[in-house]
Amino acid sequence: MDWQARWIWIAGEATPRNFHLCARRSFQVASDLTRATLAITADSRYVLYLNGERLGRGPVRSFPFHQRYDVYDVTARLRPGRNVLAVLVRHFGESTFQYILGRGGLLAQLDLTYADGRKESVITDHRWRVCEHRGYAADAPRLSVQQDFEEQFDATAEPQGWTAIDYDDSGWLDAVEIGPAETEPWRGLAPRDIPFLTEEPVVPVHVLQARAVRPPALAAAVDYRVTLMPGIKDSNHHQTDGLLATVIHTDRPQQVTIHQHWGLNFSVRLNGQDIDVRRGDAMIPLDAGDHLLLIDVTGPHHLKQCTVVVDGEDPAALSFRSLPGLPAELPWATAGPFGEDAAARAAVWDCKTPEAVRPYLRWFQPVPKPYYTHQPIAAITTFQREVPSARPRIANMELLCSLSDDVTTVHPASEGADTELLIDFGREIVGFLDFEIEAPAGAVLDFNLFEAIEDGRIHYTEGLNNALRYVAREGWQRYTAIGRRGFRYALLTVRNPHGPVRIRRLSCLLNTYPLAERGAFRCSDPLLNQVWEMSRYTARLCAEDTFVDCPAYEQTFWVGDARNEALITYAGYGDLALARRCWFLAAESLARSPLVESQVPSGWQDILTAWSLLWVLACEEFYQYSGDLDFVRQIYPAVRQQAENALGMLNADGLLEIKAWNMLDWAPMDTPREGVVTHQNAWLVEALRRTARLADLLGEVEDARRYRERAEALKAAINAHLWSEEHQAYIDCIRADGTRSPVISQQTNTVVYLCDVATPERRSLIERYLRDAPEGWVRIGSPFMMFFTFEALAKRGDFEGILEITRQRWGEMLDKGATTCWETFPGFNPRWWTRSHCHAWSAAPTYFLSTYQLGV
Repeated sequence: MDWQARWIWIAGEATPRNFHLCARRSFQVASDLTRATLAITADSRYVLYLNGERLGRGPVRSFPFHQRYDVYDVTARLRPGRNVLAVLVRHFGESTFQYILGRGGLLAQLDLTYADGRKESVITDHRWRVCEHRGYAADAPRLSVQQDFEEQFDATAEPQGWTAIDYDDSGWLDAVEIGPAETEPWRGLAPRDIPFLTEEPVVPVHVLQARAVRPPALAAAVDYRVTLMPGIKDSNHHQTDGLLATVIHTDRPQQVTIHQHWGLNFSVRLNGQDIDVRRGDAMIPLDAGDHLLLIDVTGPHHLKQCTVVVDGEDPAALSFRSLPGLPAELPWATAGPFGEDAAARAAVWDCKTPEAVRPYLRWFQPVPKPYYTHQPIAAITTFQREVPSARPRIANMELLCSLSDDVTTVHPASEGADTELLIDFGREIVGFLDFEIEAPAGAVLDFNLFEAIEDGRIHYTEGLNNALRYVAREGWQRYTAIGRRGFRYALLTVRNPHGPVRIRRLSCLLNTYPLAERGAFRCSDPLLNQVWEMSRYTARLCAEDTFVDCPAYEQTFWVGDARNEALITYAGYGDLALARRCWFLAAESLARSPLVESQVPSGWQDILTAWSLLWVLACEEFYQYSGDLDFVRQIYPAVRQQAENALGMLNADGLLEIKAWNMLDWAPMDTPREGVVTHQNAWLVEALRRTARLADLLGEVEDARRYRERAEALKAAINAHLWSEEHQAYIDCIRADGTRSPVISQQTNTVVYLCDVATPERRSLIERYLRDAPEGWVRIGSPFMMFFTFEALAKRGDFEGILEITRQRWGEMLDKGATTCWETFPGFNPRWWTRSHCHAWSAAPTYFLSTYQLGV
């Protein structure tokens, strides 16, 4: 690509929080156009329009030092005469688990070729017109540490028609040029290496319930990092040191409840008294006046955000107010960091009234906009209450379940209440909400999206603000969300005090990697057929621009998860391109870490050792399925680099000893952050063998010999130091202080067996424990770990065992009405059937039924 375009932005801050930019450029096209190609990328994401028509979104996730761009053939979409490119740029201003903070920017180049051979280019430069899109609420809360921000859109504040050809942008600003295409932090620009994702309309199948509701009196989501940890915008664990404070004012005496929406179990004090916000039903009497609320946010947290909901008998009488002596317009403040001054911390924590805080104001800083909001939509819709005496008034409710031109009309409910609709899309989906409505200006549509109703209880997405707010302008309008969300159910609340809201269409644009359904499985057992289909569909929903863990909670490329997802996708869909992209993307993390990172590209720079080693297995397996020797040539230097780094971490006993996240399963294994962890030593043996195989393919004879020798030496060290004669099994670890773990787990011994690390005598002993562990052992905890159990059972030839477990454990999911595979088996989570109801690390049956029952 011969880039002439320059990165552009708007005058002002380089990395504003949750910022949305409108950018436009008009240009002329002659009638003899033969080809037009548009290349575009942005930091953080873009939505592209050409002549008012939405053309695409991007870019795919990438490290900034290997920034990806998209290419569109727009020849057929241009017209002779005036045309306009319009781009909505979303800049997060903070890192997520999918994005590493760079700075706001847009880069685009339209290359035009005419019949006589002449060429022209339309490039991003100072001639573009830009303005802030104020329709999106910059103060919206983070969805989660893994994802960006809750989507809150006010159509009354949108520059209406701004993507159209005839829009007048004369009042906008000239763009500011940042620099040429290869400007820091964007280096190594490369084109997108996978197809664009699908957008298939999916409509609801049922409206399960309608009721009249009212929102809670007060709600707030506060990002306290800006004052307690200024300048830190990554996603790493950081030790927070401080308190969050506000004043709750009530005009009259009343009983209130205080809820913490989700997240960390912070200690909370009201007027100097400890309160348990986890109960949610505790009634707290308040006298008229001001009341001091303090929240201790100290701790090692990923996401520095606290969400509080307050409700009472007289909601209109309640308000948040600022502390005495602080700006009246900023009702939230933090105290700290206190450092070593424990006395000051204690003195502030013990304050019983707002006035008592005055002597300690030097410790306080008000939280500025846009770092707090009093409209956290997920929290508001979760805690809104039914108004039993009011009635919703809805005409043609069943038409919400179609794409017809007829409308569902939601009239204002009686008694000034809002109308809440519980909508079922029939299956787990992921994509962009899309709807067309007619409404009075100011009418509000609030969506709270979730995955399951369990035994009659709504299972909201705890830890994820999976919500959207749309504030309508007058008349007919259509909105397509810019945030990709995973869910099955939508709780839609219509707040329309001024007149009816008519809904013509409501759908979700199913947005996944375009997988062709090449794989198939049928047998005489209908249950196994259902499990296979459920598992394959799960894999589809977890395939976007990379493999991801789940479509709802995280949408994160976890490298270890992806190794298993790739095998499932090979069997179920026969696709290789997505996996190829994933393994190269993971390799790029070696530019900043000694081993491949756990999830990439991410603001959390983290090593999960087993995931790093599973990446090597995935690379070698890709060759097995593809026969792509060019892939091996390109990936081998990274595989070799990691192997050398891992060998450099062997201790005096010849065992891998690393300070990292050393988990394998959601189970009480003994896998501390420091020490010698048995399962990952076994994985390293196998990774070295796989590295040797790749070396063989390239004729790297010396490398292959060396890695095989080191694998055998490590195998001997494991057998010398990590076997328990007492238990006749391998222990979980040797701790950093040299003590041997008393914990024996099915997981550790399964991996040792699978990786051919046990001696022949010991192999025959631990082989008995693959399916049934002795009393006192830690047992398999997740479907992810069960994948390795199935691999071990297949190695042993126990194919009937795989079928038996599949029928039992995945059959339990189907019995509960699952349409996708759960993150954990029932029983692991004490409150719910599972956390994530769609997790591709759990889709093992598609791979094993196809590979070992069909033998494909």
